[in-house]
Amino acid sequence: METKQIQEQIEIQKLTIFREKVGRKRHFTQMFDTILFELKKNYKNAIIMLLLFIGIFITSLIVNEIMEAQNISLPDDPIDYMTSYLGMFSYLIIMSICAFGGSIIAEDFKKQTGNLLFPKISKGRLLTGRLIARFSFNAIIISVNYFLIGIITGIKYGWVPTELWASMGWALFYAFVLLTFVTFMSSVLKSTTQTILMSMVLLLIVFSMIEEVLSVAGVNIEPFFLIHYYGKIIIASLNMPDARNVEIIGGRFEDSDVPHWTWITPSEIGALLGLLIWAGLLLTIAYLFYRRRQCKSD
Repeated sequence: METKQIQEQIEIQKLTIFREKVGRKRHFTQMFDTILFELKKNYKNAIIMLLLFIGIFITSLIVNEIMEAQNISLPDDPIDYMTSYLGMFSYLIIMSICAFGGSIIAEDFKKQTGNLLFPKISKGRLLTGRLIARFSFNAIIISVNYFLIGIITGIKYGWVPTELWASMGWALFYAFVLLTFVTFMSSVLKSTTQTILMSMVLLLIVFSMIEEVLSVAGVNIEPFFLIHYYGKIIIASLNMPDARNVEIIGGRFEDSDVPHWTWITPSEIGALLGLLIWAGLLLTIAYLFYRRRQCKSD
């Protein structure tokens, strides 16, 4: 009798282990299928965005070539030359991230697709698959742009400073954190259009205005709480300044004796910690809002 009970317990344990293995495999398969679906769904947008980035690069290249043809010599330091291609890069990243991330959650509720997912997949795996796919497109676009800068710099100077690849790393990290921000906005707002517009307004206008107000008011606080601030390290990492903030007496008001502070860039450690905190916080909140909205719609 005892032997039979032991055998039954062993069979139950084997069945439990088998189910756990099948469950893990199914989880991985569902996430992989989500990634493939998102890649197929968004590849046309990725091509358009890649052409836009390449077009901006070509425009910068033409300007540099015209200047060189007018006997304006190249900068002595290749880092200065590389910087000329990255002047608007952080803004391009914002545009690309908003374009890809705006629909990441909002479309499920706008188009009522949240209950049409077969087989049943958890919101965590679905969101993870979408994030991986959409960030992958942005990573490719950013990397292609940096490799083009590296190629032209190598042609002009015969070598490529390693700082360029550090800058690319920061650009990729910043892009991922921006994607978490847009994902958060997508979990709150009702439609893709609202998410894209509100995200771009906040990142391109509102946060910059807040930083300007702090400067005019003479508040010397490093704006770690403004996510767009971290984009400044993309260029600054090429040649990190000795002083990361600048004091200007009076600023735009000549008669004023109030010091205005302008923060040029976060430090490497500050940027690393800040971006990690932002990513963790935004992803957590976005996931919780996603689950909450799904429960309400069920």
